[in-house]
Amino acid sequence: MAIQPDATYASNHTGRRRFVIVLICAAQAMLIVDVVVVNVALPSIRNGLAIPDDHLQLISVAYTLTFGSLLIAFGRAGDLLGRRRLFLLGLSLFTLASLFTGLAQNEWQLIIARAGQGVGAAMVAPTALALLTTAFEQGARRNRALGYWAAVSSAGAIGGQLLGGLMTDTLGWRWIFLINVPVGVVTVIAGCFVFAESRDDRRPSLNLRGAVLLVISVACGMLAITRFAEGGHKDEGTFLLVAAATALVAFIMVERRHNTPIFDPRLIRRGNVVAANALLAVNAGTLGGTLFFTTLYLQLVLGYSPMEVGFAFAPITLLILIISPRAGALITRYGARLLVLIGFCLLAGGMLLLARVPTNGSYLRDVLPPLFLLAIGSGLSYAPTFAAGTAGVPDHDQGLASGLLNSAQELGTAVGVAVLGALAAASTIDTTVNSLAAGYRTGLLTAAGALVVSLLLIRQVPGTGRTA
Repeated sequence: MAIQPDATYASNHTGRRRFVIVLICAAQAMLIVDVVVVNVALPSIRNGLAIPDDHLQLISVAYTLTFGSLLIAFGRAGDLLGRRRLFLLGLSLFTLASLFTGLAQNEWQLIIARAGQGVGAAMVAPTALALLTTAFEQGARRNRALGYWAAVSSAGAIGGQLLGGLMTDTLGWRWIFLINVPVGVVTVIAGCFVFAESRDDRRPSLNLRGAVLLVISVACGMLAITRFAEGGHKDEGTFLLVAAATALVAFIMVERRHNTPIFDPRLIRRGNVVAANALLAVNAGTLGGTLFFTTLYLQLVLGYSPMEVGFAFAPITLLILIISPRAGALITRYGARLLVLIGFCLLAGGMLLLARVPTNGSYLRDVLPPLFLLAIGSGLSYAPTFAAGTAGVPDHDQGLASGLLNSAQELGTAVGVAVLGALAAASTIDTTVNSLAAGYRTGLLTAAGALVVSLLLIRQVPGTGRTA
């Protein structure tokens, strides 16, 4: 498959390329922040719209479910229909849905608008990463660009809690959504002038039946994880898991018969792509679970308010923003493999230190040092994983590769938090401080172990010079 001549952008002007990075990172920041920013504001949203407690989770699930389940399908659609077109359309939808979310007057309006945000986000995320990787040839420049992408992706997931607390307490919960509107409008307008179109110039047809089956499979799988994590919903979780497996089998059968399958077998057979997706899923899942336990520890054991928890994560957010952009140059010099190895070891070390936190601990002595290790490990490992997952992938498959990586990150986080949370809950006898701390300890030790075991895949990650 050939790529249109403008796929790597006609202009080589440095300023234009920097503008590409700025716009794509601005869009990615909105998508990632919106996953977590709502968590701190849920009590205010509940009071403002009189939403029952057992419906609050739908506000988050409506976004993450549509976002996570559509990533691969829209990533492939961008390859075939045009990444610039899908990016701008998706960002416009996300911006409009953010406006409706901020103006919602009742529960159903809010949930529908959040689902609309998720659809728009699923169109933007894989096409944005594909636009970034096709704008820069594989090597030092792409590695540097991916460093900025990783900084926004990892720091946004943590900094969203601080942003949510600040905006909710000062401007009101509606502004955590309305702030997306001016940023989105500016990004869309600028993107119309900056981005060049890139797609497969043969314009093969999209495997629509396969795409629908894939979305059903992923959506049912995510819902099953959610139901199992909630406890008391094992029958629903089992039914959804069976539905996910059935849809997946049907998807595989349709793929084998279609002339232009969504998954190019040559891409799936690339060891670095498979390993990078698995490592990213483990990274996102264990880190997500660790931050979840840390948040609960700060609130339930140390007695922090939501705003104080947000400020507690501010130092590591800043550290990730400093380290991640520099990881690009380190990839070029040392290779992705070494950075992933060091990053995972630091992440595991941070989790082991957090597992030692006492019930009468303090933030500065017992929590902040492990969080610094997590920040450094995350900053060093995210960009190399994205670089490994797109290395050697032809331009016409970059959208699919990007969709896979984004899905690995989203699904990894969902599975990690659910599984580690369930293990922690099983180790918690009662609601006393000592029992809660024991549960967190079990989850953190399991997370550290998962990181160490996943390093068995490290040989498939490109070493020195192979991502340059």
